[in-house]
Amino acid sequence: MGQHLIRRERLGIPQSARDVFALLAQAGWIDTALADKLKRMVGFRNIAVHDYQALQLPITVAVIKNHLDEFLQYSKAVLLKDSVHSRRQE
Repeated sequence: MGQHLIRRERLGIPQSARDVFALLAQAGWIDTALADKLKRMVGFRNIAVHDYQALQLPITVAVIKNHLDEFLQYSKAVLLKDSVHSRRQE
């Protein structure tokens, strides 16, 4: 979702997954504090998606319990701003 917006809005070229959140924050799509939290989550994503090391259930449960709200905040912020942006384009 973030990379799509970056490409569509021509916000720059992210060099890493962490850069996606930095570029979105710089452009005002998400809050800087939220971007920092999401950048820290990239390491967990790498383990989960790329199997760099064994995914441990206690860590996964902790991420869900403690950080699920950050994913929801991200989704809401991006979708809200995108809906406002889309209305301006009409």
